Amino acid sequence: MKLSIVSSGVVCSGGFGSDALFGKWAEANVSNATGNREHRVFLVNREAGELRRWEKEARLRRASPISYYLIEAANQALEQVPHLDRKRVGVVSAFFLGCLVYTIRFFHQITEEGRRSASPIIFPETVFNSPLSHVVSALGIGGPVYSQVGDTSCWSNALRTAQVWLMRGTADHVLVLGAEEFDPHQLDAFHAGGLFRQSLCVGEGAGAILLGREEVEGGASLLEVNDGFSFGDKKQAARAVQRCMENVPLDCAVMDTASGWMRPLAAHAIGNRRILLHVEGLSVEASTASCAWNTIRAAIMLAKGDEEKIAVPFWGLSQQCGIALCGR
Repeated sequence: MKLSIVSSGVVCSGGFGSDALFGKWAEANVSNATGNREHRVFLVNREAGELRRWEKEARLRRASPISYYLIEAANQALEQVPHLDRKRVGVVSAFFLGCLVYTIRFFHQITEEGRRSASPIIFPETVFNSPLSHVVSALGIGGPVYSQVGDTSCWSNALRTAQVWLMRGTADHVLVLGAEEFDPHQLDAFHAGGLFRQSLCVGEGAGAILLGREEVEGGASLLEVNDGFSFGDKKQAARAVQRCMENVPLDCAVMDTASGWMRPLAAHAIGNRRILLHVEGLSVEASTASCAWNTIRAAIMLAKGDEEKIAVPFWGLSQQCGIALCGR
């Protein structure tokens, strides 16, 4: 089912709004939790006015940073369509790590201070669905709401859910959100799991796209989403990557979105298809936030007339692969 990408929203190290995806990103060297390794990371300015304004919302006074990223990205997308009936807008969000900062803080309270010191105020903010609950309440959204959890490729599952809702008339528009927040423990976990190479740049932020059935003049469309190419080890991953690319036309441009150990497998599967030129921030790994950003990048390129069709792969590093075909 062909859907229009009506609008979008971005929170990233480069700033706020879709233009930030193509600008200069702010980077920093951050030590991991144990202090024995430094890593290049791209962090959101958490003190920026665009985020601090949401502190006025009572629900967000104790919320994790990811909630601020999500609500700002979602609000950007909604503000571009001012006459939208928000009671008929659905929201589906894709998470990998979720509320990482508060989860680690709550865990430390238990392990270092004892069970009696674990804060009941912090605990609700460790739940995956908590940020999305804040978003829909603060923005007055009345449609269906769903949080999905997986690896990076969970973004493709979220897109497919939005397709189903729109096809069945469950909602008139659907916001699809992807977000990630950073904590130094993340670096230790990634290295321990062998998911990332030392040279990879970790990031945080959020992205939002608003999907609808109506035609948007001069805009981009989501033509097709393929997902569910699952794997349990690297041998199975090689087969899954090949299957994921099978239905992509040979003359279709492909975004080079692979990271870590997935890069050589993805390069082999892409084959002779044309790979889009590198842009600032494209190699930053922020899980589902990166997937959202890459989808928005594709939509902008299509709207400008740079391409007719763009395939945007979502290479999960632990579970599955997915891909979206976008066009004009």
